Parts: sequence; structure tokens; C-alpha cells
Amino acid sequence: MEYSRFIEYFKNQVLYEAEEKSIPYYDAFINTVVEMLTDAEIVSDFIPLHFEGNGSQNRKIQIDGYFIDEVDMTLSLLVLLPLSDFSDEIILSSDVKMYLDRALAFLKDHEYLLRVIEESSPAFGFAKDFSRQKNLYSKYRIILVSDRKRTRNLQSIGDSSLYDIPIEYQVWDIERLHKLAESESTREDIEINIKEFNKTGIPCILAAETDDFQAYLCNVPGLLLAEIFNKYGSRLLEGNVRSFLQTKGKVNKGIRNTILNDPSKFFVYNNGIAATVNSIDIEVKKGVTYITKMKDLQIVNGGQTTASLGVALLNDIKENVREKIQYISVPMKLSVVSHDKSSELIPMISRFANTQNKVSDSDLASNHPFHIRMEEASRRITTPNIDGTVQYGTKWYYERANGQYKQETYKAKESERKKFDLSNPKKQLFKKVELARYINLYHQLPHIVSQGNQKSFLKFSDWMSQEWEKSDLQFNDDYFKKVVSLAILTNETDRIIREQDWYQGSYKANIVAYTVAKIFKIIETEYKDYAFDFKSVWQKQSISENWQYEIKIISKYMYDQLVKSDRQVENVTEWAKRADCWNQASEIKIKLKDQVIKELVYKNQEKQAEKDAKKDQKLINEISYTIQVFEYGFENWKILISWAVERNLLNPRDMELLKVAVAIEKGKIPSDKQSKVILEILEKLRLEGYPK
Repeated sequence: MEYSRFIEYFKNQVLYEAEEKSIPYYDAFINTVVEMLTDAEIVSDFIPLHFEGNGSQNRKIQIDGYFIDEVDMTLSLLVLLPLSDFSDEIILSSDVKMYLDRALAFLKDHEYLLRVIEESSPAFGFAKDFSRQKNLYSKYRIILVSDRKRTRNLQSIGDSSLYDIPIEYQVWDIERLHKLAESESTREDIEINIKEFNKTGIPCILAAETDDFQAYLCNVPGLLLAEIFNKYGSRLLEGNVRSFLQTKGKVNKGIRNTILNDPSKFFVYNNGIAATVNSIDIEVKKGVTYITKMKDLQIVNGGQTTASLGVALLNDIKENVREKIQYISVPMKLSVVSHDKSSELIPMISRFANTQNKVSDSDLASNHPFHIRMEEASRRITTPNIDGTVQYGTKWYYERANGQYKQETYKAKESERKKFDLSNPKKQLFKKVELARYINLYHQLPHIVSQGNQKSFLKFSDWMSQEWEKSDLQFNDDYFKKVVSLAILTNETDRIIREQDWYQGSYKANIVAYTVAKIFKIIETEYKDYAFDFKSVWQKQSISENWQYEIKIISKYMYDQLVKSDRQVENVTEWAKRADCWNQASEIKIKLKDQVIKELVYKNQEKQAEKDAKKDQKLINEISYTIQVFEYGFENWKILISWAVERNLLNPRDMELLKVAVAIEKGKIPSDKQSKVILEILEKLRLEGYPK
């Protein structure tokens, strides 16, 4: 999309955000940028926090939000330049420096701010936390965003430090955002010039090559790996690995002990790392092949090794770690995978690279059959007509992989985009992390949801993968409609809270989480024979006026619980993450109004509906097996039999069933039960090496 069309597209996204959520244009612009940066894995679990004021010596201070990467322990502040309605006015270098300094001043003057700003404000809580934790961070990052282009003469912003901790600066002007939107993936490619860190490069040998990939075996100097990680941070870690490390803890004591006390044996003790790239540059010197550049490096296994080296280099200055790490080398298997094959191959590389690791299938969940089933349901199921006012059914678009929705619309013709938007309105878009949030709130885990998207998603994934193993039949069309009903309930709760007089613009995400969870807690404890009527919400695509009134009452109770003066943690956002906070909130007695009680359904009715939905899903599964056998084609089944017979891999039963599949040629169709077993035979033979 050319630049002028991108501006129009981006502006429309901001206007939509402002109108849909009834928020100021300023906030909508930040939300839109943060969504892009989150999809690009530059930002995670962003916390909006707008603060403007004066620090010591009357210097200006401004921040618009922050986030903490718990993998590489980077604290990032975001600051927004005054908006110009996407004018052609250029951002001067002096403006860039001014606003970066304003954000940095918050960190410099945090002790002063604790003396002069209101204790009840989010800025006070953040400053208090920073005062306690500032020495725990490995890096501070200041991100400047703008709807203008920066000057071409803007030199790279020099490195600096604060409290002996390095500071990194990033400028995301509208031109850079355009380039990000135009990139082949949703992520901004990381281009690493190895010679910036190491004069020779990474020695390697080509171990395997196909049309889809090249595989190299490498010997990476430990110091190089540590320095690359400290420059680029957790963006180097494939998303599932990053989620795992953020949840489970990043620094392995055994690895650190080897670094400090026996670095020369690191290569022998460590299993090494597995990584992928989109492309590499190589040089050959004296018969040795060296990798000198990498594009979009992603470590799919060995994240703990990488993070431990980086953290040790930063934190163990007194231990002369740099000198010790120079003795370390790390084995690496590097797969070069092109963009067009990356979405298919990288998840599989990640999965198999982690089979001997603590990272479970639930951590590698993007391609889990659950998400595929929810995606299929979202493309197929349309909403009911509502009171005759809607003449067509729309869809709730489930984005299983980052960027799917954008790909449907971004480069399409205007007429095609309007048609898609009409059927799939953006307000009905929801992502994996949002689905996880809805289900976790239904399971009454608002403190987990408050810990951020990654931890919330991992908690959900653990539960989901266990339930899927018990029976996948519970995850059916009715379950998809239940998720949508939870989305409607959560979104309506968000809107209602924004409109309340007592709401001061802070902690909304936490109040929403606690309110929705409390609704299900009240029903569970006070009305045990009843259940929430999800079917009614789906049919009406809204919640009733009675429930809207009830949410006003419950949300005020939850707000008071979160901000109460005797809370255990001063920062309300941090307090909301504590199990004690939810335990106290869950004990608050709230009775529902009679009108709302009448809108509940009997629990036994809900259970019967769930049984019926499981039967329907079982039938769908069985039909699906037969369709898959038919679509595979009788010619392919013939080839499979020949391949397996040559290797003596078939028992008599398997042979007879595969002959049933071949009989499709004569118009004979296998039964659903036969089809299921035939597909199981196919998977078994694939594990034996069958290539198709």
C-alpha cells in the first residue's frame, strides 16, 4: 500500500478506535500504535499511564505508558509527540531530543515526584515501584511515537545510561510505522551485522538443504550471543519460547554457575540452541565458512541459555564475566527459512526442538487444534438477526495468528475491503490472548489476567490442552458462541465502567477483569442451581438492561477493593495481580436483583445443552474424517500402500483399511469409523518417514 493510502487507512483506524470506545483521539492514536507494536512483538502488556508535570528544577516531564519485559528485564516508557493530523511537517532533531528527555526525566525525578504528586494517582504507584526496583532492570528503553515523519538528518541517538543501567532510544514516526505495515510478516525484521560484535563472524558448516530450507551447524562465541541478546532483547526469542520464559523464569542457576566457575566446559555441558532466520550472508576465509549477517533471527530453543548469558554479562560485573564468557562457545543449529515458508515451518521447528525441554505443547499453542477449530467456527458462524434491524449476519473474526485480519483488508481493493468490513466488523475481532482472557475470567482468575497477556495465555493454554486431551468434543460451535458471549459481556462491562462518575481514567483493565470474574463468582456461590444465560447474550448480541444496571453496582465494589487504603501493595496495578486481592474481592457479599436472577438459566438445562453440543461435534468430527480421506485422493492412497509395503510397515488390518481408501476410485466410501483409523495409519506412516 502506497504511503498516502496508508495514512488514510491508519487515520481511519484511529477514528474508529476513538468512536467505538468513546475515548479521546489522543488515546486512540496510542492504542492503534501499540496494537501494531504488539503484533510486531516490540511491545507486550502495555499499561497506559498519561502523566505530564514538572520535576526538580522545573524540567518538563511526560510519559504516556510503560511496559516491562520480564524476559530481558527491560523497562520501556512510551511518549507521544503532539499530534499534527498526519501533516507534512517534519519532526526536528531538537523535538525528538526534547520529548525523549521528558520521558527520561520521569525516571530521573521519580523521588521528587513521590513527594509532590497525589498518592492515589497511577503515576505515584509507578514511581514508587520504580524506586524499589530500578536496579533490577537490565535496560531502560524510551520509545517516541508520532504521526509525522522525522527529519532525514536525524542522527542515531547516542547511548546513555542512568543508575549505571544502559538506555536505548527508539523513534517510531509514521514512516517507520508504514514500513512495519508493509513488511511481509507482522514483525519488524531484525537485521544483525555480526561484524559489529565479532570481526570474523560465526563459523558454520552446511548440514542439510532442501527447496524449503537450509540447515547449518554453528559454533557461536558466548560473548557474541550475550551481546546480541543485550542489544535486541527478547525479540530474538520465538514467541512461544518468550512466553515460557516470562512465566517460568529466565535465569538458570546451573547455567550461571558454569559461566562463573567453569566457562571452558560450557560447550560440553550445554545442549546448545536452535534458531531460525529468513536469510544470511556468508563469507569464506581460508576454507572456513562464516555467517556475517542474519535477518530476523529467532531462537526457538535455548532461550534460557541465551538470556542467562546476557543477564550474566550485564549483572555480574564484579565477577569479571566478560573475561570468562570469552572462553565460552555455544553450539547452534540454524535453519534458514524464507518468509513464505516461515509460518508453516517455524512452529514445527519450535515444537520438535523443544521435545526434550520443559516447554510443553500448551506453550506452543498457536497451531493447536483448539485454535484451528475456533478459527474455522469464526469464519463459518454468523450472528443472528437482531429484532429485524440487522438484515444480514456478521461474523466474530478470531485471529489465530497475528496479522490475519490485517492481511484480509490491508492491501485489498477498496470495494473488497468494505465488503469484508461489513461482514467482519473490527469491533468483532478478537485474538488468542483475548480469548484466553475471557475464559480465565469465566474461570474466576482476574488476578492471573491482571498479570498480563502472556501469563494469562499460558494459564489458559495449560487448562485447554488438558481438557482437549480428555475430550475435544466440548470445544464446539456452542463453545465458540459462549466465548463470543463472554467477549460481549467483557466489552459491555468496559463501556459501562468508562461512563461511571467514580471512574477516574485509571485501572480500567483491572476493574473490568474483577467485575466480570465477580459476576460468575456470585452466581456460583449464591445461586448454585443457576447459570449465566450465554445463549440469550448470543441471540441478542448484547446484555440486558438489568445486567447493565447490576454491572454498575458490582464494578463499584470491585473498584473500591482495588484502591482501598489498606491494600497490601501501593501500586494498584500490582495489587490486582495478587491472589490475596482476588480472595478478598471474592468474599465480598453481593446479592443480585430479582430481575437479574430471573434472567439466569437452570444449571441442568445448561448441562443438557452442552451434552447435545458434544453429540453434534462428534458427528462433525466423524464426517470430517471421511471428507479428509476422500480429499486425500485414491491415487495418493495407492502411492502410500506401495511405499509402506516396500518397507514392510503394514499389518494385515492396516492393509485392508488402506484398500478401503483406494476403493474410493470405484465410488465406494469408507465409514466414519474406518476413516478415522485410516487417517491414524497415515499419521503413523508419516512418523516412519512417509513424505506426503
